[in-house]
Amino acid sequence: MSLEEKQQFLVEEIINKAYDSEDFTKYMDRKKENGGQDLDIWQMDELRQAVYDYQKMKNAMMQIVDDDIGFKKKIDCQKLIGTEIGNTNNVLISIENFDKKDTGFFSLSKSYVNYKIVTQPFQWAVTRRYSDFEWLREILTKQYPGVFVPPIANKTPTRQFSDAYLIKRMKFLEKFLNHILNSTILKNDKYFCEFLRMQDEKEFKSLQTASEKVQKTTKLDKVTSETGSIEVAFNPQTDNYIRAAGNLMTSLNLDFDIIMKQSKKMLQDFEVVSATMFQMGESFEMLTNHINQFNQAVQEPEKILKFEAVTITLNNMMMIWGRNFQNYVNYIQDNFRNFFKYHDKEISQLKEHLLLRQQSQSEYLKYKERLDLKKEKFYQLKEFNKWEVSKEILDELKLNIDNKKFCLSVMLPKETSQQNDLRDTYAYYNLSAYNEIKRVFEQNIDIYAKHFIKFADSQANNLTQMHVTWADIQGNLKGLDLITQQDQKVQIMQQPKPKV
Repeated sequence: MSLEEKQQFLVEEIINKAYDSEDFTKYMDRKKENGGQDLDIWQMDELRQAVYDYQKMKNAMMQIVDDDIGFKKKIDCQKLIGTEIGNTNNVLISIENFDKKDTGFFSLSKSYVNYKIVTQPFQWAVTRRYSDFEWLREILTKQYPGVFVPPIANKTPTRQFSDAYLIKRMKFLEKFLNHILNSTILKNDKYFCEFLRMQDEKEFKSLQTASEKVQKTTKLDKVTSETGSIEVAFNPQTDNYIRAAGNLMTSLNLDFDIIMKQSKKMLQDFEVVSATMFQMGESFEMLTNHINQFNQAVQEPEKILKFEAVTITLNNMMMIWGRNFQNYVNYIQDNFRNFFKYHDKEISQLKEHLLLRQQSQSEYLKYKERLDLKKEKFYQLKEFNKWEVSKEILDELKLNIDNKKFCLSVMLPKETSQQNDLRDTYAYYNLSAYNEIKRVFEQNIDIYAKHFIKFADSQANNLTQMHVTWADIQGNLKGLDLITQQDQKVQIMQQPKPKV
């Protein structure tokens, strides 16, 4: 290779990569007995190896500085491939209904429930079982370590098929699917897309079977990101945030538990109040019957028809008022108890997500502590034969023997490389936990606000309807002459039958 090509190689590897050219020149001088600045005495392979060794040592020295204040690194990985659903805005997933399937002769063991899932704006409509939701969450968790996958409803120890239970589960599963849309990585997953799109049952089962070959992602270069690279890091800022977030999540679980208990108490209170109102309505019906018996027993001029109209109106008032309070039971169940039950589960799942960070941190620190002790011993005893480095690198280390940190970073390269892999893994889970907690917190602000705006709207509409109802009752009581006429006569209302 010509002198110009060697010079160009050094410009690209030393100057363009911001290494110190003077320091590199001194390093090359030490590599040759009579000085190494003459490029003609260097074979190209020999020159490449010398440059590689120099860069490795300098990178190790720079890494020492990073470890003192934290650590940050970029790693090339798999680039995200978009899907139809991932590339579309304003996607809405709804579970419209469920269908119980009973295939067992003597028990529920063979029975199952199909949920109809509709995805807009694509107008996709599929049916899935609970086990399909389990499969989806498992395949997402397997493929995307470090990405928070929303929770699904717990599997009950005994099979339950009551409508009330299945409605709650249906809404829980609907939240699971829509919360997946909040993650750019998850919503672009091909299995998620086919879960929502693929209608043929046999084709879908084949997809699930094929997915069994998918290996759990464990290597960082196999992780998926939007850009094709990931940043891994740990520093005091992320440590402090994650610690504070962990404390907050523990408090949230306790707070949500209190809110759910209070919601249950409020449910019971409204049920009692509505039941009492219905009883009062029945009492006014009984009062009406007694007045009617009187009217049947007396002559026309002696009848108190207006009194009967008043008691019928009061019966209507209590029945309508009772229904309104009964509706509050559903409002509270959906908008408070079920809502916070899901988010309590989500926070618990997010705390479990942090375990990956804790485990990787523990593995890294334990290995680092053991290796640090080993290196310290070898350094203090100057047991150069145990440092496991080449003669050239050892000569460089001996020249820098007073630079303890540098020597420790270069000795035992295989074990140091393994430690660095553990460090990178911990740094990945650390920064992922930091980013995912922030994402979930920030997105939940929007979710909470929209949810209770919708709840407030429903209450405003309810108040409007009740305003009309009270106006009608006032009108009836003011127009007793009119409502006692046969064609305008008000009718007794009955308590609504409980839903099965």
